[in-house]
Amino acid sequence: MNTRAPETTRTPRDDALMARALRWSELFSHWSDAHCDALLKFARLVRYPRRTQVLAHDRQRRELLGVVSGCLEISSIGVLGQKYVHNFLGPGHVVPLVRLLEETPLESYDYHAHEDSVVIHLPCDAVIAVLDSEPTLWRDVAWLSLRRQRLSMVALQIQNLGSIRGRVAATLMNLVETSGLEQQDGVKLRLSQHHLAAMLSLSRQTINKELGVLVDAGVIELSYKHVIVRDQDALRRISAEG
Repeated sequence: MNTRAPETTRTPRDDALMARALRWSELFSHWSDAHCDALLKFARLVRYPRRTQVLAHDRQRRELLGVVSGCLEISSIGVLGQKYVHNFLGPGHVVPLVRLLEETPLESYDYHAHEDSVVIHLPCDAVIAVLDSEPTLWRDVAWLSLRRQRLSMVALQIQNLGSIRGRVAATLMNLVETSGLEQQDGVKLRLSQHHLAAMLSLSRQTINKELGVLVDAGVIELSYKHVIVRDQDALRRISAEG
């Protein structure tokens, strides 16, 4: 793990970058310029080198994290010391919404830069102040929370009831939504077989076998530490079939 202090200097260029990022993020894209500007007064932009832990020195700090570029890995450590990777989040995503709940124990997830990443830190007090000043904005928080709950329930169902192939396909589809990079030849995921195995609690041999089936079917293509999803419809069908 990289523990080098990330870059936190704020410049006019950074202010402009944060303003643009907020306006196309999943949570703040419908907010007015005035509401976004109110948040930006308290925001800070941090550049994290690959593998650096986010909030390493204050894991309990109540802030929302908005991914501007790069990718964040969300993970936790089990009681036996094994690492479980929950998800990868790319540009436009904002986490963790649960930190908006005051006097609520914080989740035990860790956040790491899966690759060189730029992240906006938004103090939850500042976000809540804007939300309370215009209560209709809470609808955006509710919509995003419910959408994520639905995705979590689907993932849980597939994890418990689906076949291994269905679980692999469903996980890849989720990553297409959360961290995929659109390209001419498909959607690129920065994902190694090791990370996918950690997400599904499966062996790398099993993951290698299932990915091979998807490659032979023309659904995906593999390259070094990357998966390119070429046929999302086929992958979605495999996921739904369980």
